[in-house]
Amino acid sequence: MTPFTSILVATDFSVDGNNAVRRAALLAHQHGASLHILHVLKEAACRPLRDWFSPLTDIDLKAALARAALRRVAVEIAGAYDVTATVEVQVGDPLQTLMQASAHVDLVVLGRRGHSRLESLLIGRTADRMLRTCRQPVLVVKKPADAPYRKVLMPMDFTAGSDAAVRLGTRMVGGARMHVFHAADSYMESMLRRAGVASSIILDVKAREESGTLSRMRRMLARLGVDTRPVFFSVGRGPADLATLERARTLNADLIVAGKNGRSTLGAFLLGSVSSSVLSESDCDMLIVPQPRDSTLPRVESAAVASDVRGATESEALAAAHWMQKTPGFVVRRAS
Repeated sequence: MTPFTSILVATDFSVDGNNAVRRAALLAHQHGASLHILHVLKEAACRPLRDWFSPLTDIDLKAALARAALRRVAVEIAGAYDVTATVEVQVGDPLQTLMQASAHVDLVVLGRRGHSRLESLLIGRTADRMLRTCRQPVLVVKKPADAPYRKVLMPMDFTAGSDAAVRLGTRMVGGARMHVFHAADSYMESMLRRAGVASSIILDVKAREESGTLSRMRRMLARLGVDTRPVFFSVGRGPADLATLERARTLNADLIVAGKNGRSTLGAFLLGSVSSSVLSESDCDMLIVPQPRDSTLPRVESAAVASDVRGATESEALAAAHWMQKTPGFVVRRAS
């Protein structure tokens, strides 16, 4: 089953907007999806002329020019990607207009930034609001769409948001090299170092923790119905945003697929003011997947997942406690 049957792309005719259109057309061709290209004429842009010209004449002229430009774009992508796109020009607030249009599609595609009509949409607070409120996956395009995605990084934090991202990401880019990554908390390591635990013991504790995390990742993907044979797994250290950016650059990834979940570390990475800096600092495209309204996992399986995560966490803690108990001068107490 294809993940996308309908795709919406917004363009302001800038270089980034054209890259977004081409990427959306490539995805529409890959998935056999319909493609709708939207251009928004911001009402504020016409207000300075209203004192001198008829507002309808000015808006009609701008809309006619925009429709002509969109038709040329549609002809271009029809020849390049064998995709027949519908085009539309609307007048209004860019965010509200795009939100209304996005309610009827499976994927929204945006350029990284624009130089004119949609600039306020793609940068700063409006982009943050779009990522927070849009119930559809949003793909932010940064690079020219010269080929299908080849290397995809999927950060995982064991929440429903990252589960949804992994499911959608693996179905969207089935032919790409997929790398699932988890940023582990370095609190235990810091605590051991402050306690003066020997480096060899700390390394062993870290190895045990990473091994347990990798096992959890594989089990989670198996429960999600993902074939783990072609998937690469890795564990990093530090804040989720910085660790993910570092791993993406190391892998030379051309796409990051991440979940949106405000209750998790990864959610804090994707939402709020941090999202703008991540989008500007990363070198690749980014697909942001919202948490589904209703969990797609059965209740019994969801409980098993939670139990598995708790069990793995307790095992890691006990492993660390085992080594700390054998360390002179270091006492571990169980919680009452």
